[in-house]
Amino acid sequence: MIKHLFKLIWNQKRKNAGLLFELFFSFLVLFAVLTFIIYNMSRYREPLGFNYKNVWQLDLSWNALNEEEQLAAQQLFQEQLKNYPEIEKFSFTNRNTPYGSSMHINSAGYGEKRASSHTFIVDENYQDLYEISLTEGKWFTEADMAAGVRPVLINEILKDELFGDEPVLGKEFQAYGEDPGRVVGVFDNYKYEGEFSNSTAQMFLSPEEGHVFSSILLRIRPGTGANFEEKLLKDLTRIAKGLTARVIYVDDNRKSKLLQVWLPMLIFLVISGFLIFNVALGLFGVLWQNINIRKAEIGVRRAIGATQGNIGRQFIGEVLVLSTLAIFLGTFFAIQFPLLGVLGMPSWVYLAANAAAAIVIYLLVAFCAFFPSRQAAQLHPAIALHEE
Repeated sequence: MIKHLFKLIWNQKRKNAGLLFELFFSFLVLFAVLTFIIYNMSRYREPLGFNYKNVWQLDLSWNALNEEEQLAAQQLFQEQLKNYPEIEKFSFTNRNTPYGSSMHINSAGYGEKRASSHTFIVDENYQDLYEISLTEGKWFTEADMAAGVRPVLINEILKDELFGDEPVLGKEFQAYGEDPGRVVGVFDNYKYEGEFSNSTAQMFLSPEEGHVFSSILLRIRPGTGANFEEKLLKDLTRIAKGLTARVIYVDDNRKSKLLQVWLPMLIFLVISGFLIFNVALGLFGVLWQNINIRKAEIGVRRAIGATQGNIGRQFIGEVLVLSTLAIFLGTFFAIQFPLLGVLGMPSWVYLAANAAAAIVIYLLVAFCAFFPSRQAAQLHPAIALHEE
């Protein structure tokens, strides 16, 4: 049966070449779109590692205030923030915060090993505010910061890159420039760039004495409105004359970050959907034309004993074989991506996208071939031969 289908396809090679090219091109487009979607959705499903809900970010611009004035104001801010019932928790940090646009990459080292790490200088309240889970050790405290060597938390990725299987708690390493740090804890995921970002090597550093922060994070009680925002800004600018500050809603930043990925995915889906629709129309047209041209063949086959099922399976089989040829050809090109390491995605993403694209093509072809093949199967042999 398969050999016979190949012979029928070869006998109409000119007509089938165009359909083969359409299916091949559709497969490649689907492969590209599904690769993008599968990769991003796999990252989206990874744990985020922190709780962004009801968090405000207060960015501070110290302007003409000198360092002494900034430190004094920072101490007063800490006392003032404790007085607001609307604020559940607060933490001082720099501006490379979740869903922001800033980052700080630092080189860390241990022995002969070196690694680039996203570095965050935060205070002792940061873990509690963002509810960051630790896999080993603890978050640093004021006592740790006064102990001499700077306390540091590293994530699992940085731990593997620098220490491998060695125990890390209490270990000292080159943490920040030439400054040493002592590992007090290990954390897992902290995808501060958003759900669609990759997990990277990271560390949390305690501040040095006299460090001036550029941002304050506030966990606000649900239901707190804009009136409190206005009051808060007035109070803080009254404490530090010359200070300018603005409030950023972390949840709004998150929506903006997500939209940067959701929108391209939606556009690619619309484009691929339009392509599939046009391919489906082409398939319908080609199959209807085949039935009209090949009525004599259908009549002869029915006259010598072929059943309706035989005729239907023949037409469906022809397009499925043609689809298989297009998929094999497309797979040859698609398989180059994991072999050559293109785009740096895991191999399983390309394989999953290849399989998904093949399934979509087979379903599309089977759906488009069903009704024309059914009509061909229902042709009466006498009518088909008489019309011919």
